[in-house]
Amino acid sequence: MAEDHRASNGWSDLPWDLLDRILQHLELPESLAVAAVCAPWRSAAVASGVPPRSRTPWLASRVLGEARGSSTFRNLLDAGKTHYKASLPQGRRHLTWCGASHGWLVASDELSSLLLCNPFTLAVIPLPPTTALGCVKETDIIQCDYRGCWFYMKVVLSCDPSHRDDYIAMAIYGNNQVAFARAGESTWQLVSEMPCQNKNRTFSEKGMDLYADCVSHNGRFYAVTMCGAVEAWDLSTEEEPSREAIIAAGDGRYWSVLTRFLVSTPWGALLQIRTQRRRDHRGKIKVVVLQVDVEERRLIRLSPATSFQDQAVFVGLNDSRCLHPREFPELRPNCIYFTTPSLTNAECFGLDDWSGVVIYDLESQTSDHVLPKPDHYSILCPWHVWLIPNI
Repeated sequence: MAEDHRASNGWSDLPWDLLDRILQHLELPESLAVAAVCAPWRSAAVASGVPPRSRTPWLASRVLGEARGSSTFRNLLDAGKTHYKASLPQGRRHLTWCGASHGWLVASDELSSLLLCNPFTLAVIPLPPTTALGCVKETDIIQCDYRGCWFYMKVVLSCDPSHRDDYIAMAIYGNNQVAFARAGESTWQLVSEMPCQNKNRTFSEKGMDLYADCVSHNGRFYAVTMCGAVEAWDLSTEEEPSREAIIAAGDGRYWSVLTRFLVSTPWGALLQIRTQRRRDHRGKIKVVVLQVDVEERRLIRLSPATSFQDQAVFVGLNDSRCLHPREFPELRPNCIYFTTPSLTNAECFGLDDWSGVVIYDLESQTSDHVLPKPDHYSILCPWHVWLIPNI
């Protein structure tokens, strides 16, 4: 009787080149599932660009020239090699990204309502509809069904909805407004409005200010304005949240400020990153890192060599995150990984090292592009967002 060689070979013995070809046809969740099957498949998947570590930074990018909302996903540790796609949630079209928080993408759909999408599990959680914001009428949505491209400036979460059902979403939207929505609620709660004039004018003019960024930190939400003012909201109880001015007057640096970010660090500090034009080179940017002393209500300027304690910081449309090169040796310590945010001063235009996806070295004040430089439309409507999964 002839020996059946097929019975002696298991799925784990598939040749790497065959597995690689299979992986190229899979979407992101399927590729990650392949990597979890067994050690040989994990090795083959890693060789094909699938990251072996769950917290590896990913870059979600909208695909130009295809249907609005189509996205590719790149593993930052191999950004130029492999692109993955993830299908849009069933029945949803024309999604645009408005943020990323705790491993979830925040998207605006064809009716400009927000939903949370997890591209690693394909889970979807709807947030309250855009009409629940109060400033939007249903007729407005019919007239402008892609409002989300510009209406939502930033959306962050208090925690990972995969593991907790008490998450809270904070949104900066519309005409410089801030609202919150708790898990399971059907409405947004407006908590702040900051009247502004023309967003295309500089912020050095007295009386003008805009919200620049927001973050969840130590049980509270914080927001920073273009002028450097820092505010806090406590939503730990069911009572109506009140706004508290932590840095009421800002830092007095209005001239040439491009935008600001808030960073909640693993060591418990709240940092403010100020980006501005360099005085000695108007085409380049300079970054200053300040610590927000919440108790003393003051800003402390930090040294570029010690600001991040050797961490790499990811900022942009996402909630700012810190990762240590000890866990990810491919990352550069004391560097900022930028993606172009929506909330920027009009003076950003014409800056070569600002738009797109950029690594900025704090100590040398130099920058490198992670991907080829984008066209100028990426500043008007960002194509990229950092996504750091919690899987």
